[in-house]
Amino acid sequence: MQRWLIFGMLAIVIIGGCVSKDEGTNTTVEDIKIGVLITQTGGLGPIGEGMANGAKLAAMEINKQGINGKKVKLIIEDTGTNPAKAAEAAKKLIEVDKVQVIIGGVSSSETLAVAPLANSSKVVLISPSSTAPSVSDAGEYVFRVIGSDNLQGDAIAQLAMAKNFTRAATLVENNDYGIGLENVFKAKFKGTVVSSIKYEKGKADYRTELDTVKKANPDVIIYVGYPADASTILQQTKQLGLKTKWIAAEGIADPVMFDNKDVASQMEGMYLTRPSSPEGNLEYQNFRTLYKEAFGKDPGIYSDTEFDATTLAAQAIKEAGNDGEKIKNALPGVSRSYKAITGNKTFDENGDVPQDYTVLEVSNKTMVAIGNWSLASGIKFQ
Repeated sequence: MQRWLIFGMLAIVIIGGCVSKDEGTNTTVEDIKIGVLITQTGGLGPIGEGMANGAKLAAMEINKQGINGKKVKLIIEDTGTNPAKAAEAAKKLIEVDKVQVIIGGVSSSETLAVAPLANSSKVVLISPSSTAPSVSDAGEYVFRVIGSDNLQGDAIAQLAMAKNFTRAATLVENNDYGIGLENVFKAKFKGTVVSSIKYEKGKADYRTELDTVKKANPDVIIYVGYPADASTILQQTKQLGLKTKWIAAEGIADPVMFDNKDVASQMEGMYLTRPSSPEGNLEYQNFRTLYKEAFGKDPGIYSDTEFDATTLAAQAIKEAGNDGEKIKNALPGVSRSYKAITGNKTFDENGDVPQDYTVLEVSNKTMVAIGNWSLASGIKFQ
């Protein structure tokens, strides 16, 4: 296969323009439009910029060679971390911009809201970050380059048991992501779940929920949610004197959580899981270097999967043409040969991929890798 990721300094450019000029024929060639649904605002707003940058970097690399003489143009739409807004943005991308593939959504609820339109319009949807188990059944045009929470829920349960926790409280956002992961955790955890709370997003006060957790006297809190609400919740745990150990899913496994010093102090000692990226391989090292050269910072959570999703879409377009049904049919084969920066991205019959997880512990405002989980080997600590 043709590798998109190459060494070299990048010029930071605007990915735009509807047409490019063919110097050989003095004619214009219409760009290939790829839609991108990003959470620039809302609960996942803090990680939206890094994800958008992952897609932009992929487009920069693709456009060094182009696709059959054409350039890629990204059309980025903000979803506000809102399923209804995501569906409206997808409708615009499909009906107005005429895209044949969309990278997104970010949250599982967004992806599930967009899926019916994608399927009926025969437009491919590739999520870089939607992990709810229900996404597996979202339809034949829906793919994701991140593992199902059927895997992450198992990983978190095994982590809790390996750390000898026996009394867990679950505190999860009341959406597909939170509920789906919580259900898997409950099925796999051999201890007792002493409290189960599903909270509503965007509240200014979560002390009632936290007081309920405190009264249940757990020895670990299992958290599933997003940075904006997590920051509020963690600040209020300090006010309530709640000093229980936490294990959090990947939704908050991003350094943006340390921007607030009070939140950072409350996260000290927290365990987290996040999808593993094979950081020792050449492709990932190249990606990290190019990302930092282009944007002046290290990639955040899902910057890498956003890159892979965008590049996979381009590879499928190159092989099959810019037609939704043809892209859908080409993706499984393309995924088998694509050298992803985030590991094996071979799609199964549900558009799912295999996934390992890294176990992190927060120490001095740094998420330090202390182990990993795989379906074959379970939890292993370094």
